[in-house]
Amino acid sequence: MASGRAPGILYADKLWDPLAGCTRKSAACRNCYAETLTSEAAAAGESWAQGFAEKGSWTGKVDLRKDRLALPLEWDEPARVFVNALSDLFHESLDNAVIDQIFAVMALSPQHTFLVLTKRPKTMQPYMADKATPVRIEQAMAALSPDGPKLPAWPLPNVWLGVTAENQKEADRRIPLLLETPAARRFAAAEPLLEKVDFKPGTWLKNGGGGLDWIVAGGEIGPGANKCQPDWARALRDQCAAQNTAFFWTQWGTHDAGDGAGMAADASSAESSARRLLDGTLHDALPS
Repeated sequence: MASGRAPGILYADKLWDPLAGCTRKSAACRNCYAETLTSEAAAAGESWAQGFAEKGSWTGKVDLRKDRLALPLEWDEPARVFVNALSDLFHESLDNAVIDQIFAVMALSPQHTFLVLTKRPKTMQPYMADKATPVRIEQAMAALSPDGPKLPAWPLPNVWLGVTAENQKEADRRIPLLLETPAARRFAAAEPLLEKVDFKPGTWLKNGGGGLDWIVAGGEIGPGANKCQPDWARALRDQCAAQNTAFFWTQWGTHDAGDGAGMAADASSAESSARRLLDGTLHDALPS
């Protein structure tokens, strides 16, 4: 998948998958579309998927797709680009050299805004904070484009970093690490939203900046999906509103929201605006 949309990624204009392969990390991975898609592609004989998943499960292999690495350099029109819908840029098995190459492409594509979402901030935080990282990235930029520009700044102004926060346990573990991570913008994705989550207004969400810049949320899609309760969504909306934080509600998931909060949105209809309403309102704010 080089461009186009994966289920639920309604806030991106394009997808860019320079990696293949992953492993399950937490409850949000229960209905992992990337695992299913990669396994089906491998079974169908698609070369890019071979060795990364089989019989519906990840094999544990994670690696660079060299044929996809430079794709953003070919896209002239500015876009919000979701990075690695089929993997995790900060997977524990990846060498820094691989991550450096991906950041080099993002640095060489200032016309785009890149959205990097991870479940592994324990890898991301030290990588981003390491003073040697921008030096290595500039070297990777020179290898890709010998006559190209130098690193414009660090952290890169066109890269937003986020963590998945599907429940309170993962929010408590991941968000503090994200807030310690150098980044132009920081966001949390409560998708799938599996329970009511306190985003700690005044600490994680701060009116005037200094906390999370954006909350994305949505219900779970897939077999045995958890039903997203309307009050969970309302709580996120209200926490964001109280702190002037951008809030984006993607969809209700497999099950009907009930009590008039919204309409059901399965994988085939998740992009329908009418099925994305929360109390009759479409919430699709982006950080300013």
